[in-house]
Amino acid sequence: MGQRIASSASAYLRQHAHQPVDWWPYGDEAFAEAKTRDIPVFLSIGYAACHWCHVMAAESFDDPGVAAYLNEHFVPIKVDREEHPAVDEAYMAATQTLTGAGGWPMSVFTLPDGRAIHAGTYFPPAPRPGMPSFGQVLEAVTDAWVNRRDALELQATTLAEHLGSAAGGQAKMFSRALPLPTGNNGSVLAPVVSAAVNKLAALQDPTGGFAPAPKFPPSPVLDFLLRAGLGLGSAAGQATALASDTLETMARSALADHLGGGFARYCVDPGWKIPHFEKMLYDNAQLLGLYARAAVQLPDPEVAKLCRVSAMGISRWLEARMLLPGGGFASSIDADTVMPDGTHHEGATYVFTRAEVAGILGEPSGNRAGPRPDALPGKGNVFWQLWEGARLPAEDARAASLPPQDAPMTIALSRTPSLFEWPELARAFAALEAERAKRVQPGRDDKVVAGWNGLVIASLAEAAVLLREPRMLELATGAASFLHAVHWAPATASAGGVLHRISHQGRANTAIDAVLEDYVGVALGFQSLGVATGEHQWFARADEVLASAQEIFLQDGQPRDSAANDPRVRAVRGGASSAEALDDAVPAATSLLAAALLNRAGRLQLDAAEKDPGFVRSEADLAVVRMLLGFVPALAERAPQAVGSALGVVARFLHGSSTELAVAGGTEAERRSAVRLGVLAGVSQRGEGGGPGTPSAAYPAGPKGQLRLYVCRGGICHAPVSGLPSLAALLVPGLSRSMRGG
Repeated sequence: MGQRIASSASAYLRQHAHQPVDWWPYGDEAFAEAKTRDIPVFLSIGYAACHWCHVMAAESFDDPGVAAYLNEHFVPIKVDREEHPAVDEAYMAATQTLTGAGGWPMSVFTLPDGRAIHAGTYFPPAPRPGMPSFGQVLEAVTDAWVNRRDALELQATTLAEHLGSAAGGQAKMFSRALPLPTGNNGSVLAPVVSAAVNKLAALQDPTGGFAPAPKFPPSPVLDFLLRAGLGLGSAAGQATALASDTLETMARSALADHLGGGFARYCVDPGWKIPHFEKMLYDNAQLLGLYARAAVQLPDPEVAKLCRVSAMGISRWLEARMLLPGGGFASSIDADTVMPDGTHHEGATYVFTRAEVAGILGEPSGNRAGPRPDALPGKGNVFWQLWEGARLPAEDARAASLPPQDAPMTIALSRTPSLFEWPELARAFAALEAERAKRVQPGRDDKVVAGWNGLVIASLAEAAVLLREPRMLELATGAASFLHAVHWAPATASAGGVLHRISHQGRANTAIDAVLEDYVGVALGFQSLGVATGEHQWFARADEVLASAQEIFLQDGQPRDSAANDPRVRAVRGGASSAEALDDAVPAATSLLAAALLNRAGRLQLDAAEKDPGFVRSEADLAVVRMLLGFVPALAERAPQAVGSALGVVARFLHGSSTELAVAGGTEAERRSAVRLGVLAGVSQRGEGGGPGTPSAAYPAGPKGQLRLYVCRGGICHAPVSGLPSLAALLVPGLSRSMRGG
């Protein structure tokens, strides 16, 4: 068995090739087989880094008896959700409708035409209270297929109609237009932002974040709060405080890998002590940009330093563990470590016992009362925390009964270090990391996902400017060059440009369509790189990608998340297409499209100004942006935690996107500082502008080539300014005074 998937490019499929299940890859051939044999389909949907996918694989799919039953009564199909996001989204909607919950592994049973008839997530090998065994589920579906097929057909039709109706309701969210800010103060949108901030304050969990456990990083919401914090008034101060609290909590917690850098997917407990150890590129892409902005925006210097350390850690992890030959970034690091005996242990690479720490760092000194604090040796007496993790590794119940010195622990900071304590803490973490590097390391999924790489490029480019880290810009440029060379097929005389979602070993998989998320992620990455480098080729490339995105994904003035070419995706929704306005692990693609179009609208305005200093805005782009964000006022107070990315674009509308910055003259350091302020504010800008020797007609340098800064807001241009404090007062009036010096 497994011959059909043994040579698959997907690491997830290859993980299952050894099993006695006769797995098929997702595609027309597998569903045709089900029709020919007149049996239902079993879709097993997951991804390479998924811990519970590994658990169900070992418990059920490795079992010869379970495999034999599956092979006889079903066509079993293994689906890599990262390769087929539209398939995953459609069947996740079905699973959530049928069960009220979702997750991976996702276990879906369908008719041969793809319509869902039963679904769930993880099923155990033996019954548990409230949960049937996987074998019982297989038998129940088989019995219904043989004895009650008419009822299954009716159920599939009813579910498809319901999901189609839900997709139609989602489409109606894009039927209204967001009001544009009025004048220079954006008074129309200010109440929307304030209402969302107030609601988030009410939702804030005492342990950080805006929801109970499991604790995921609320990245889109944090993006909104940081952007809202750049304004004036009480809402700005409240937004900054909310963002600071959660960013600080996550940066100190076990969600952060304090040794190797980067962040895990989530923590299973409310106190952020026990992470689910998989590391996803899309999480770290978002968190890098957030922590870089927080490092220069938050007023508390100790929290700002913690944020800078977090951003630098993500960048270091990206380069050390995720960077592939050619410049692209891999998609994930596995939650489990496969030990030499072949067993899977979740988190085994990352956890330490007290005895191990004592052996590496020496006996702790200066112990104080509290929940197991240990003082690192040395003059600084820096405290950190080894949290008990009875689940670790691999939910081993024996861990709870081990002596304290031998219990596996995760690492978290018990408090935010002072500015003077970081060198000693860094030395201790380096010693632990050197020891950890000797262990067996978790596997990596080397596929390159276009949209996620685009988000990484955007964050690396912005962080390079904000943190003054040239290496980050080199990484961003390398990844962008890779995407353009490998994933992008330029337009021809007969067809528009096409983006490929997936590549392996430097070769694009042309059979897998990119979705809207991919197009706009890549466009945003190219735009940010254009700002950071001043190289206009990146703006031109972003425009090409955006043009194709609008052609493919905007139909009759309405968005859709995929090209809707898959017959099963259409069938499971009763023929309807879908566009998701709510955020998931990645920000809603429609919000990302709005952000990219907003960037382009401001830049087109700047382009026009060189010919005619009247600043003619791109009305077509703005009309689409207003449509994509029209639902935000209705949800800002009701459910802001679900629409953080859209709110972030609205905050840009209010504080930044109606503002344009052009930089001319000055020294290189002065120009970079001006661009840094512009990046933080999210304003439209022309990279670093012309140097002293290359002023433009519309934006001349100051006397003797001195720095001159041009700011226009809402079509009204302020008098040029020449100093960075004056520029900060115009761009980010809510920014702390410490940043205004550049």
